[in-house]
Amino acid sequence: MTQQEFLQPSWPFHTVINSTLDDELGTCDFNFDDDTSDYSLTSNLSYLFSNEMTPFPPCDDELQAMMNEFSMELGNFESVFSDKVKDFGTSFDNSEGSLSLLSQVSSPSTPTKSSEASMDSTVTFLGEDMEIDNQLGVLHLLQAYGEAVEKEQRELADVIIRCLSDKASPAGEILERLAYNLSPDFEKKGDYLMQESRKNFEAAFKAFYQIFPYGRFAHFAANSAILESIPDDAEHVHIVDFDMGEGIQWPSMIEAMARQNRTLRLTSVKIEDSEFARVPRQWSFEETRKQLCDYARDFGLKLKVEEMDFEELVWEMKRKKKGCSKEWSVFNCIVELPHMGRSRSRKHVIEFLQVAKEMLCRSRGIVTLGDGDACEKVIGSSGFGSFFEGYLEHYQAVLESMKTSFPTQLAGARMAMECLFVAPYISSHGWLQKWEEIRQGYHLQAGFGLEKCEVSKGFLMEAKELMKGESSYEVTIGGQSKNEIILEWRGTPLVRVSAWRS
Repeated sequence: MTQQEFLQPSWPFHTVINSTLDDELGTCDFNFDDDTSDYSLTSNLSYLFSNEMTPFPPCDDELQAMMNEFSMELGNFESVFSDKVKDFGTSFDNSEGSLSLLSQVSSPSTPTKSSEASMDSTVTFLGEDMEIDNQLGVLHLLQAYGEAVEKEQRELADVIIRCLSDKASPAGEILERLAYNLSPDFEKKGDYLMQESRKNFEAAFKAFYQIFPYGRFAHFAANSAILESIPDDAEHVHIVDFDMGEGIQWPSMIEAMARQNRTLRLTSVKIEDSEFARVPRQWSFEETRKQLCDYARDFGLKLKVEEMDFEELVWEMKRKKKGCSKEWSVFNCIVELPHMGRSRSRKHVIEFLQVAKEMLCRSRGIVTLGDGDACEKVIGSSGFGSFFEGYLEHYQAVLESMKTSFPTQLAGARMAMECLFVAPYISSHGWLQKWEEIRQGYHLQAGFGLEKCEVSKGFLMEAKELMKGESSYEVTIGGQSKNEIILEWRGTPLVRVSAWRS
């Protein structure tokens, strides 16, 4: 299939121009005063599989209309949270022990709690703006925290992170919001914001996926690589998906397979990853399967959707006749994208890719890998301090890219989206776990012993065309064999997608 054929209206670049969120969300309840603690998806998820496409970014009028609708659906989000947000700062114990610990921070520019005047003096050259002072102070404290953890000064690190709580806020500037998610306050008070935001999950998910390019870019790149790789003689396509979630990647593939008169089988890998998943899964497999099967039925496609754990998958794949010429196997691994709302262990990703490599030694197929994490950028870090700063830079870029797409009057809507789709990836404990995984060799640059699929010039041009009109984003090619396509925001990689084939 050519790129032009694949870009026919109906892959998941959903349009919001011809219908309002009110019409599409149907029975969604957006009452923030509801005291219900349990959340579940109750309305029809068919809105995820829209048959129309709009390029990124939406024009100003379209974006404003979309966000106005979303803001109205959120109701009195900001008024409900205003008092809570004001109280989110916590008092810091100004004991002599704490002061002496902070004085151990090696960087001469790192602020201490001895007095506010001392911190102000370090930023005199920036002027008298107290907001700038606070931002610089937060940055220095974050850097000092990373250095303290690297030097295994646990008590000092605890004191610094508690000091950050004084300056952190979920409604502050970007560094303050990063500090809030890294501070102990998030565990204590972030649950309230998360619980309230989940009551609007469907509206938030739809708006997030439509407005921001992270998920759409990754799905477009992976699906394009898959469709280009399928040989003409393949009658059956079997896709093994590492993290199917809501299944939003696959409607366009369903349509393509229907047009090509092929059968499609989707296998979702079942993995328990509670160590890294700070947010419970919003989508049940049964719900996703029903939606995908209903969608396939509308196009007359024979579709099978199933779920397997690693052991079942290996056993099933080994049962297949070696070198079966009628089937094309796809191992798809998309991880750490904001709309997914949960982090995954690098160890499990590597295990999945190893299974894929082993299986493709027995059959024909392709591996697609999409990664929205900072891990691959910071692999060469000399210590946790530089690793930590790399993650700060990555998620600062994510938050800044979101901010540019939001009118200032819709801060409540932005807060809800950040809480649902960015906060789960910002965790001092989670980042330390990832650092340990990298030290143990669990990273994604080792390759698979398969043939790398070089990104074609035509595909690069199509991807750039999708991002046309947004100067802050750039699409580039990377990887030693030019098999990686990258979405960057002002020079910072946000999403990487690559492919290998047997």
